[in-house]
Amino acid sequence: MPGPDQLHAPTPAARLESRPSLDLGPAIVADDDASRRHEWLLTNGRGGYACGSIAGTLDRRYHAMLAAATRPPDTRAVVVAKFDERLLGFWTPEREAIVDRDPEDDPADHDCTLTSDVWSETGLSGFGHRHLIRCRLFDGAVEHVWLVARTRISRRLVMPHGHDAIVAEYRIESTDRPVRLAVKAIGGHRLADFLAPGVTWRPTIDGDDDTERRLSLPSPIPGGPPLPVGVRIAGGRLESAEGGRGLPWYRGYRLDTETARGYDAVDDHLLLGEVRAELAEGEVLRVEIACGESVAFDFRTRDVFAEEATRRRSLLVRAGADAADADPLLPVLVEAADRFVVERPIDGGRGASIIAGYPWFADWGRDTMIALPGLCLATGRAEVAREILRTYAAFERDGMMPNRFPGHGHEPEYNTADAALWYIEAIGRTWRASRLETAHANAASEADEFLRAVLPTIDTILDAHRAGTRHGIRIDPADGLLEQGEDGLQLTWMDARIGGKVVTPRAGKAVELNGLLHSAFRWRASFAAHFGEHDHGAAASADRIRTSFEKFWMPAHGYLADVIDGPHEFDGSLRPNQLIATGCAHPPVVGDRAASVLSICDRELRTPFGLRTLGPGDDRYQPRYRGDQASRDAAYHMGTSWPWLLGPFLRTHWRVHHDLDALRGLLAPFVDEMARRGLGGIAEVHDGTPPHDPGGCLTQAWSVGEILCGLRIAHDLAHDHDITPLA
Repeated sequence: MPGPDQLHAPTPAARLESRPSLDLGPAIVADDDASRRHEWLLTNGRGGYACGSIAGTLDRRYHAMLAAATRPPDTRAVVVAKFDERLLGFWTPEREAIVDRDPEDDPADHDCTLTSDVWSETGLSGFGHRHLIRCRLFDGAVEHVWLVARTRISRRLVMPHGHDAIVAEYRIESTDRPVRLAVKAIGGHRLADFLAPGVTWRPTIDGDDDTERRLSLPSPIPGGPPLPVGVRIAGGRLESAEGGRGLPWYRGYRLDTETARGYDAVDDHLLLGEVRAELAEGEVLRVEIACGESVAFDFRTRDVFAEEATRRRSLLVRAGADAADADPLLPVLVEAADRFVVERPIDGGRGASIIAGYPWFADWGRDTMIALPGLCLATGRAEVAREILRTYAAFERDGMMPNRFPGHGHEPEYNTADAALWYIEAIGRTWRASRLETAHANAASEADEFLRAVLPTIDTILDAHRAGTRHGIRIDPADGLLEQGEDGLQLTWMDARIGGKVVTPRAGKAVELNGLLHSAFRWRASFAAHFGEHDHGAAASADRIRTSFEKFWMPAHGYLADVIDGPHEFDGSLRPNQLIATGCAHPPVVGDRAASVLSICDRELRTPFGLRTLGPGDDRYQPRYRGDQASRDAAYHMGTSWPWLLGPFLRTHWRVHHDLDALRGLLAPFVDEMARRGLGGIAEVHDGTPPHDPGGCLTQAWSVGEILCGLRIAHDLAHDHDITPLA
């Protein structure tokens, strides 16, 4: 039976042979609405980022030219919210004769503003985005281009990798006469998650001259240390701060996306400095702002744009994304993947982790392990995967892995029943991929050395699950299946809670947890066989789980129950979780039953951008993800579509149908999706109904990771490469 005939849900007409357009023109960038719906993102490998609407309006609390990782990677502070650009005295009678001024302009004001703002009292103002003709993401930088009369100005932004810093370079591409450019850096020091209207503090000026300013900003955390900030200029001069008196607060920024999400939505920001420069055609103004330890680095002595471009190209080479026969989507996904890989301090040094999503998530255990094969193995960075897995071994507690790192110095939270199982799955895939590395002569021995190092953690996890650990997580000796549950806790990935009420109660024996436990025992047995050692009952435990999976099967429906033996006895809801039991590395459900599961999930759950979390025929189905947090949480796992679920769907599809064309067809919608909202990213979720609007985070690690896995599997199949590490 040919695979494409089984694909019931429609897909857009985009072809996988096309490249996502990360170069947007006036129809989007100059439009009042579209320029605010489209957003860009840069990251620095520490958990810090820069992010904004193309229009330059502050629509989210997370919009910032510099959101620094003040405690990397999980605590971020907004230091620079935006740049405010103006052409001073630009509107002369001669220029007004060339082009009509925007009707929103004040005819008495001869300055031309290039920025846009939304104020609580007056709404959208400035309208500088109407002069935009281009916004593009390339070589790790984002570029805006304005055209006003005969003057064309570009601004490139880049974050030097490993530093809490932003570098802005303004270039006069063409002009009929020199122009005077003024740039205000507006920000402050607040935690990225919390607005701070009404604050009245003043910065301490530690040094101030025409080209450099050093400031100390008070901590937003009581008793916290001040944050050092450095502003450096090339090609212009800083206006005097007058000892801090010349740095006023701008009050009443209205953040419309926050309003739509049901949050407080008015913020204030401080002027950190104003730069002025007179520039002729071809001349450049450079503004650099750094904070924390990065203040010690003067980036004016370096070409940080070229450095980042070179670093990005090396990632593409490692991933084979620079090859002539590589799918055009591959390099975009490889660069998208790099955004999430960050350093994480551990006792005695530095480790590595994966940010779950930008702009608000920190690193989560489950998300890290699901995303890791795509972000690291599919991109040729197996050594990074090994470092991440070694890092997480240090955080194992009672056979569990952290659910999330809450930041601000707080201890990790261990309220998850599956992160440790995903951890073992990631170890197995990483070991396989590491042994296949052709660039290293000692790849196999290095892979085995890594496996030896993490085997004690694997055994601790499996032993704890046998004996029982926190939150009722234990293997039932009656059938060998994993059960879990504790009142008020949501321990699986369907973890939404409204107040104290769990939205998707799944206490009991959840289908995907037992699929992962089966795979974990199979992995352990294969590790023992590789080293010629006893498996301590791992294979027998897996055999028992596979036999007990009969309890999940619903022959009248042709798919697997979602939860059995729970407080509500039996939950036969049609959900995508069962695909993990058919799509994990060692699935307990194969053959005709896997084919039946695939067919029903395809028909009822698949959308062009993922899988719905609940069948549309269910009375509880809520497909639209919008409104305040309670409304969003009510739909989060009750009909909303998630891209990451295409990962186990694709693996199951390949095992059932062995149809490469079908795999490519399933991936094709993401060509357009990566330019739809967050440039070069894949959203956290989508509505379950057309047009499947994106929602949640601008770009999510497991969304990118699983789509990248799928594309790498398709690529390797086409080139007769070994797909076992990912498939």
